[in-house]
Amino acid sequence: MNVNRVCFNCGNSSFVSDRSLGGKIVCSKCGSSSFKNTSSSFLKNKKFLFLAIVIAIFIIII
Repeated sequence: MNVNRVCFNCGNSSFVSDRSLGGKIVCSKCGSSSFKNTSSSFLKNKKFLFLAIVIAIFIIII
């Protein structure tokens, strides 16, 4: 399972290490140091879940 970090404020996934803050990880777009982890798990992907529901409804109708 691959875990990606996303900025809590702007949603950007690009981070840099700020040398003036002692190497603290900050967002490269807005400069915020708060982030959240998003999981790219196959079942937690909302697009895949939506597609699976649409296919299941299509099969039931036919």
